[in-house]
Order: sequence, then structure tokens, then C-alpha cells
Amino acid sequence: MLNQLLEILKKSNVFLTGRGGVGKSHLTQAVIKHYKSELKNVVVLGSTGIAAVNVGGVSVHSFFKFGICSNLEELRGYDRKQRNKLGELKKMLDVCDLIVIDEISMISAGLMDMIYYRLMSSRFVGRVMLVGDFYQLPPVRKNGDDGNSLFKFLYAFNSSSWHEFEFKNIELVVSKRTKDKKFYDILSMLRVGRLSEEVFAYIENLRVPSVQVDDDTSVLFGRNYEADELNNKMLSKLPAPLERAEALVEIYDENLNENALDRWIANLYAPEILNIKIGAKVIFTVNKWGEYYNGERGQIMQILKENGEIKSVIVQKADGEIVEVERSRFDMSEFVMAGEHLEERARASLTQFPLKLAYAITIHKSQGMSIENLVCDLNHIFANGQLYVALSRAIDPKKLRIFYGKARPFREYLQSVVKIDEEVEKFYLENKFENIKEDV
Repeated sequence: MLNQLLEILKKSNVFLTGRGGVGKSHLTQAVIKHYKSELKNVVVLGSTGIAAVNVGGVSVHSFFKFGICSNLEELRGYDRKQRNKLGELKKMLDVCDLIVIDEISMISAGLMDMIYYRLMSSRFVGRVMLVGDFYQLPPVRKNGDDGNSLFKFLYAFNSSSWHEFEFKNIELVVSKRTKDKKFYDILSMLRVGRLSEEVFAYIENLRVPSVQVDDDTSVLFGRNYEADELNNKMLSKLPAPLERAEALVEIYDENLNENALDRWIANLYAPEILNIKIGAKVIFTVNKWGEYYNGERGQIMQILKENGEIKSVIVQKADGEIVEVERSRFDMSEFVMAGEHLEERARASLTQFPLKLAYAITIHKSQGMSIENLVCDLNHIFANGQLYVALSRAIDPKKLRIFYGKARPFREYLQSVVKIDEEVEKFYLENKFENIKEDV
């Protein structure tokens, strides 16, 4: 797949899409790694603050110097006050070979036009690769929306500039997360809003009358409150003393806005304060090649200290393998010119163990995870695509259960959270998508 995608990028801009678990992130990282190995300059951006955390801490707004502007008219006025910054941006774009934007579904049409305006003003000649799935995570609502209609979005593909990029549309279709074809087909139908009798019967069959929490199961909730409550309850049952690991936050840029730093920390998958005990079940929140993956579970066997500080945590994974987990560093970055080259520089960093208590997780923070034993509490799912995101975290449907305890009939509730915007459906139907296969 990588070689095919690299060939396409030699000639075209790319929109890389596909449902959850097909390997979009993995392939994107492989592309970035390849470009960097050839000493090419790559700028990797997140569509929002949260998406930016996933890709290294730089957001579209921050890189392109958009400030708080939401349309071209505002931007042109704002630009008169920041000519020096725009000069720096042009220098960076002059040497940039590839711009990658993750979670493109959260970019509005107005923002897409602003990105195009920046690239055209700078006479950008590199490639652009957009990554994401428009069936998940919609952008902000259209201006003037009264809130009564479910779908009032202006997506990136609605922008006047989308066609100017002449994207080659690539869709990944082979699931890397689950090998169960029936489950994969059901998820595929859910993703596109098809709640047929077959889909409803399948989901109904996964229902349980209550959430039975055991040491080997993770419960996904729609809200932070329930997740925190269950994690604290399960932790308090363990007899071992409570240990507290505080994150180390370092600031390297004295001009960094405190609110921006706080927002970045809140979006991280590593907590500022991690409360753990020996015997606690934890989940890894990052991938470490050959050791653990994002969503993998384990149990704390030992907590090693040095001068009273927690130095490392010994975790036995579900497969029996024992790993020593040290703190990971997460950087809030910006791109700067270093001579003739583009460099990513940390403005601040947070260093913490890449672990969370595994008894409960919010759907929001489960993005990118593959979870073995899963219960999805569907009582507080409101956002479009959340049900699909929750169920598609499961590796094995035999180890997936669903709890719903509201008075509203289950079928009616499902119909309200599975609706899909016709604009998105139309976009995928009317455009040509090329499926690329595994490299042989």
C-alpha cells in the first residue's frame, strides 16, 4: 500500500479515507517516515486541538496563522497586523514538500478556503494529503443555524477550493482491527447510517441488562463523569496503597499563552495526575513498537521508585508478557525555519506514564484504540458518529456487550444517533474512490 500511495503522491494531492480500523493512521505515519528518510520537509497538522495532539501538537489554525478568524474576509483584515508572521510562514511553505492534515472531517468549508488561500498566496508547490472519514466527527455548524435541524454543516468538500486541489481519492477497505467479517459488515452499514432489520437484530443481540464490571473488561461511556466514577470505585477496592504520578510540564517558549497550554494538556491522552495501585488494571494510551499498542490492557505488578519518585511501572499484559513502562514525553510543537530547513520545535512538553485506568474510558478518548473485552454504555451518546466510534473499538464481537437503560425504546434511540448527513452520503457516492491493496 505504501509504495502505491507514494507513487500517487508524486503526481497528485491525496484524500485518504476509510472506516475505523482500516489503518489510515498507520499508513499516514509510514508516508511521513518515508518522506523524512529522504530528508524531505513534512508538515503534519491536526484539524483541531485534539487532532493536533494525536499528530504531534500542531493545529491548522496555529501553523497557518489564522488566529480566531473563521472566514476569508476576517483573515484578510487580520493579516494586515501580522505581516512578519506571514513572511515566516511563506519561508516554511517554500521548503515544504508535503502537508498532511489529519481528521479532515472537522475542517469546515470556510476553513478549507482559508487553507487554499494561504497556499496560493505563498505559491506552494508541494503536495497536500488529507486524512479522515466524513462519516465521523462533523465540523462546527453553519452560521445562522437555529439548532433545530440535525444537519447544518458545511464540510471541507463543500468549499469552493476543494476541486482546485484535484485530490486523488483513496479508500482503505481492509480491517486491521477485527477479522470477523459479519461484524465488519455490520459496522460498515452503521457507518453509513443503514439501520436495517439485520443491523438492529445484531446490535440487539449484544445487549445486556446491566453493566457487569470485571477486571478484564473496559466500559466505554459517553461522558467523563461516569468514566471517572467507575475508575475511582474499582481502584478503591484494591488493598494496595495509592500511588500518585504527577506529570512533569516544561515550558520552553516564554510567549506561550497559558490558556493554550491548558487546552493542549486537557486534550492529551496522558493525565496530569495518574493515580495507580499495584494490582490495578491499566490500558496503554500510545503505541510502542514491539512492546504495546494503544488500547492494550495489562495489570500493574510493581511500582519502582527512586528518591521517592515513581521511576517506572512493571505491567503484565493480558498475553502474559511483562513490560517495564517508563514515562513518555508529549510535545506541544511549532514549525520553524532552521537555516534552509523546516524544523519542529517544542514550545512545551508533558512527561507522564502512557497509562490510564482500564475499567472505564470515554468514547472521545478511545479514538484509535483497539480493545479486547468491551462494554459500551450507550445511555449518553449524542454526537453524530459516536455509536460507530464506540462499537468499532472492539477487536472481537464475542467479547463486546452493549448496555442501554433509558425509558425511550432502544430502536427509536438508535435511529436518532445513527442518522447520516445526506451531503456526506452524496459526496461518497458521486466521487470516484480508488482502493489500494497491500504491498506484496
